[in-house]
Parts: sequence; structure tokens; C-alpha cells
Amino acid sequence: MGLQTTAAAARAVRRGYPVIDAIRVRPASKVDVPILAAMNRELITAEGGPSTLSAGQLTSRMAAFLEHGYEAHLVESGDDLIGYVLVRRDVDHVFVRQFYVAPGQRRGGVGRRVFAWLTEKVFPGQRVVLQVRTGNEPVVRFWESLGFEVSFTALEWSPQPDEAQVR
Repeated sequence: MGLQTTAAAARAVRRGYPVIDAIRVRPASKVDVPILAAMNRELITAEGGPSTLSAGQLTSRMAAFLEHGYEAHLVESGDDLIGYVLVRRDVDHVFVRQFYVAPGQRRGGVGRRVFAWLTEKVFPGQRVVLQVRTGNEPVVRFWESLGFEVSFTALEWSPQPDEAQVR
């Protein structure tokens, strides 16, 4: 995945961000938390997941993720934010908690290129574990196309079903 020589790519290189076919991936910081929370709301909606969390609650939750062992990476194209990845490095694997590509950017190879870059540059040689909401077959097919296999089934119970395991 080489660097492109477009003006946007040249600006990204000058700013120190990697460029993957005119897509930049950069570490997110605390100032990016509101943006991450807004994209997380879009991810929850796209997955069809239950959530009664407000924008403020999602923002607080994202800030807590970053303060307690998670790292986020923003995906940019030109001046647009087109996705993000939220991961946690565990003892024997990397857990991908959230992987989001904006609807207008899907099915064009963005997710595939971002994941390939992450496994090469951010967590090379490490086992990767993630969860997919039951019934989300297009997402299952995407991950299977990258070599993932079903390794376990997770069951969930919560005394407050509306708040259960919001992604």
C-alpha cells in the first residue's frame, strides 16, 4: 500500500499521517472524543443495536474508553472523517470493539485497506478478536472475507435490556 502523490496525500505526509491510497489513519486524542461519539451513534444505528444513551452519555463513555486502555484511530479522506476504529490490546490478542466506515465509503475497499494497514503497522503479528451483532450478515461476510472465522458465541443478559452492551 504505497503513498499516493496527490495534493491531499502530500499534505497528509507533511502532517505525519500515513496515507493508504489517499486515506489517512491517525491516532485519535481526547479532543476527538465528540467526533468519535457521533460516529459511534451512527455505528449503533447501522447495526440496529439498542441504545437509549444520549449524545452526552456516548461522549462520556468514549472518553472513558480512551482513559481505560482503549485506543482509537480516525480514518480520513481529503478533509473528511470517514471512519474510526476502537481497539484494546489484551495479553494475547487485540480486541476490536468498534470498526466504523461511513455509509458513503462502504463497499469500496476502505475497511479492507484500513484493517490491512492496522494489522501491518499498529498491531503486526497479533491475533485479532471482534464481535458482530447477531443477524448482521453483511458485516459477518466482510470479516470472513478478511479471514476471520467464528470462534465462539457470546450470550448476554442484562437487568436493563435497553442499556445492554451498547457497541
